[in-house]
Amino acid sequence: MLYVDKEAVARYLTMELSLKLSEIAFKLQSERKVEQPLRNIVKGEDGSLMGTMPIYIKEGPYQGFGLKSVVVRFQSNGSKPSHVGSVLVYDEPGVSGMAVVDAGAITEIRTAAASAYATHLLAAKDASRLAILGTGLQARAHLQAMLYVRPIKEVTLWGRSEERCREFATWCDKTLNLAISIKSSPAEAVLNSDIICTTTASRNPIISRKELPAKCHVNAIGASALGFQELNEDVYSNTALFTDSNESVLAASQSVIKAREKGILSESAIGIEIGTVSQSHANLSEQGVTIFQSVGLAVQDMVFSREVIRQLIKMS
Repeated sequence: MLYVDKEAVARYLTMELSLKLSEIAFKLQSERKVEQPLRNIVKGEDGSLMGTMPIYIKEGPYQGFGLKSVVVRFQSNGSKPSHVGSVLVYDEPGVSGMAVVDAGAITEIRTAAASAYATHLLAAKDASRLAILGTGLQARAHLQAMLYVRPIKEVTLWGRSEERCREFATWCDKTLNLAISIKSSPAEAVLNSDIICTTTASRNPIISRKELPAKCHVNAIGASALGFQELNEDVYSNTALFTDSNESVLAASQSVIKAREKGILSESAIGIEIGTVSQSHANLSEQGVTIFQSVGLAVQDMVFSREVIRQLIKMS
């Protein structure tokens, strides 16, 4: 059995490669070339969750079975991964038996890469003002991903902990040589932003429609299970919604479910799956607000995991 640790995942999955893998995964999803049941969730007494995500890719270079099993602890220290688990990869050429890949590292990279891919397609080409809501690993990963796809010059940050915000700012200065401005509220942080990334585990909305700039792109990734909500349901009014999977978002996104119940979103048309989007949709944010709602898909985990296994074997 082959085991791929988090160091190897980070070493081989560059942002350039991760953007390509995101495109592949989302197209497989939208073209219905996967068997991918909805994520199964088991709740722990301490508020933690365990999720299992089986997958079969029907055709193409990443064809085969896989299973992601992960425990998510939302209150973990921001310097430690909130997602701990494994991606099991079956029938991978060149591997004897089953391969196991660190799920925390895969989740961190593929989630930020998904937002970067959506931002590449939907945000204004000259978008330079970024707001990050949250201070954990996904906040850091999203900052780096946004820097890769857009010419970011200004960064604003909001988090519940002043200490964590200061730690984030120090990391940003030392690692990226980039100064950030810490704000006292989410509304203040997103003011005048071109791109907004929500990466919190908030159980109550932190952003409403009236607080969004007239033109911006939002990557909403933190509230990926029922019981969590970053966006008020009114944010979907007069905005363009894009999803990783309409079915998965409708099952797991509390804000989207409430928006449909209130008639803000249509019963028949939730959003546009990002796997169907081409460059013809580019610069929609110049006309208003675009939102990429992502809850995470097993097809992403499997495409990324199979690729990192192949990179590891190639370089061994």
